[in-house]
Amino acid sequence: MMIHRRIVGLTVGVRRLLALSIALGLAISATWVAQGVLVALIVRRIFDGADWTAIAGFVAAVAGLTLLRAALIFVREVMAKRVAAAVKTRLRSRLFAQLLLLGPGYLEHTETGRVQSALVDGVEALEAYVGYYLPHAVVSVVVPICIVGFIVLLDPLIGAVVLAFALAVPLIPRLWDRVLGEYGQRHWAAYSSLDARFVDSMQGMVTLKALNASERRGDELRGASQALYRATMSQLSISMIRNGLVGFAMSGGVALAVAIGSFQVAAGELGIAALLIILFLSAECFRPLVELDVYWHAGYMGISASTGIFELLDTEPGVRDAATRRTGVAALPGGAIALHNVTFGYSSDARPALADVSLDIREGEIVALVGRSGAGKTTVASLVLRFFDPQEGRLTFGETDFRDIPLDGLRQHIGYVSQDTYLFYGTIEDNLRIGRPEATTGAIRDAARKANIHAFIESLPDGYDTIVGERGATLSGGERQRIAIARALLKDAPILILDEATSNLDGANEAAIREALSVLTRGRTTIVIAHRLSSVVHADRVVVLDNGRVVESGQHGDLVSRGGHYAQLVRAQQEGAA
Repeated sequence: MMIHRRIVGLTVGVRRLLALSIALGLAISATWVAQGVLVALIVRRIFDGADWTAIAGFVAAVAGLTLLRAALIFVREVMAKRVAAAVKTRLRSRLFAQLLLLGPGYLEHTETGRVQSALVDGVEALEAYVGYYLPHAVVSVVVPICIVGFIVLLDPLIGAVVLAFALAVPLIPRLWDRVLGEYGQRHWAAYSSLDARFVDSMQGMVTLKALNASERRGDELRGASQALYRATMSQLSISMIRNGLVGFAMSGGVALAVAIGSFQVAAGELGIAALLIILFLSAECFRPLVELDVYWHAGYMGISASTGIFELLDTEPGVRDAATRRTGVAALPGGAIALHNVTFGYSSDARPALADVSLDIREGEIVALVGRSGAGKTTVASLVLRFFDPQEGRLTFGETDFRDIPLDGLRQHIGYVSQDTYLFYGTIEDNLRIGRPEATTGAIRDAARKANIHAFIESLPDGYDTIVGERGATLSGGERQRIAIARALLKDAPILILDEATSNLDGANEAAIREALSVLTRGRTTIVIAHRLSSVVHADRVVVLDNGRVVESGQHGDLVSRGGHYAQLVRAQQEGAA
């Protein structure tokens, strides 16, 4: 019998429904037991030569029990679905909340397909366990105990035999639990691996086609599929041995009980009526165990899948949220954003992305971060958004440490436009509302106009109700970028991070967007991350990063005249443009 304590713990909040499901299972078993006794009495009367009037009442009772059982089975099925649905809904909410808590740092080191397997397939696999196996496990304990007790009253020897075989049925699988657990985890690992590769292939389909790598990727998927096949067959081979032994114990118990009873009838020690009752009750004693064995196959998949689920739930977040009641900080404080001797690396065996960086960004100031690729510019933005916490040093708002500011309060006050704009499957308006769900239609249109995207949206057949496709696949890069800028304009946050916000715009649109951004950044604390240096000429301050360190800081003109790192970057871009 598989009782997984952590999965059982997931039923908190639906225990009443679970208890009702168990009660229905017991009632169904009671109808089978009553039917067995009635059939035994009918057979006994037939042997005694009674006419149909003597058994008509019993036959009618059996028919009534059959109808009652059908109704109870229907209600139990509904209840099983309700229990499973409630557990799955709560679990998915917990998993999604955990993913949000873990943040982008976790997803950078984990395959999307594996997370999807846990969130979707893994949670679905728990339905058979919590909805069917778990309630029936209780039934398969209570019912045999009651039946064996009654058989003992009729004949202690036969009762002892049935009890021994009934105990063997749940105990035999314990011999295979550890082995089955290992094979089950291998099976789920192979399933998750195939899922991850398939999702990765779908997301990179354009790249695979462009590089003529479809066949090679197909070979990899076939290999992963074969690995899943081998893992499945290995698990089934162990499972079939276990099923054979359990089936033998069930059949052997009934056969031996009837054999002993027959000898006792021949010896005059047991009546025919008692033998018939023992025959039918012995079969009913093992019926719940037979049904439990059927549920075991589906339920075991849930136990295998739970490994990935609980690994996700047990993962410690790299960034911990600040509790308002503990820190006393309920809203974002004012003042400068400051990095104090910050060192941060994405992995311990690589060069730090930032090394001993100190930087003050005054309230209302526009600060541009420039440098070569890999200099650490986007890492600064990630730290300000608290996607990560530094290994050394700290960040502050005014006098308040970032770690003491609740994450919701922090991110609510930051607008962000990245170089890799992500649009969700849905309408354009849905995507614009993400940062400000309560925004009016007028506010949405106004933000779109300022981002120079309103006219384009209106030209579409469905306007703002146009479906953009997954990741905004139906739009160009520049159109996606302008929608992201409109989203930031709509959010109207006091702090703004522009990470290559004009990277995908053509020359005609760039001038209009810069004008909109100049309005947007007025009076706001703004961090501009840019490779295109023409977009940072009017920044209050330009900070040059190189190999994770601040090497220069000042206004555009001053830095050019110094002839240092910034001047070299400007010269290189001018020569490249020429």
